[in-house]
Amino acid sequence: MPAPVTEERVYQALRTVVDPELRHDIVALGFVQDIDIVGDYVHLDIQLTTPHCPYAEQIVRSIRAAVGAIEGVAKVDVERACMKEE
Repeated sequence: MPAPVTEERVYQALRTVVDPELRHDIVALGFVQDIDIVGDYVHLDIQLTTPHCPYAEQIVRSIRAAVGAIEGVAKVDVERACMKEE
């Protein structure tokens, strides 16, 4: 029986996802805004730095792969937004 999916395990997986341009993981960069876990389903809200981030799709694919590799995760949904300029 797999261990339950926890926020801690999701954050550990997300620390392996590195922004190719900024060269830091998305947790350290503050991109992860919210994590919701319901059974084997994980929903993430992330906030990227620019509206037309050239690496957005690559980052989302990496998130899905990293979180989806956690034992017990069956589905990963990523919703993204962009930080507002002040």
